[in-house]
Amino acid sequence: MRDGHDATGTRRKWMGMSVLLAVLLVASAVPGHTWQGMGGFRGTHHRFRHARVFITGSFVVPFGPVWALYAYPPVVVAPPAPVYVQPSAPPPPPYWYACDDPQGYYPYVQQCPGGWRQVSPTPP
Repeated sequence: MRDGHDATGTRRKWMGMSVLLAVLLVASAVPGHTWQGMGGFRGTHHRFRHARVFITGSFVVPFGPVWALYAYPPVVVAPPAPVYVQPSAPPPPPYWYACDDPQGYYPYVQQCPGGWRQVSPTPP
């Protein structure tokens, strides 16, 4: 006996704690669905693992349900359809309308009995 401590008692205490810890770890590792047919659990499996709690030393580490993760489908980006713009017809070339009798150009001469002639515009 050293400093009032019993070495055998301390060793037994640690051995007991180690055995208890080992039993708890093994018991928590057994899946819950293995006992389905034993009369207690009648549920079905829901794509996630059931919660576990591991006790280690002086703290508790809970592990909740873990859902199966599926990858999203690949993103397919279709290129936009090409836009075709029909070019507009070119505007007709500008013409002046001339009259021989009475002599002049439209709009200065309103009526031309002999008919109008198209002439290329030439500034004065």
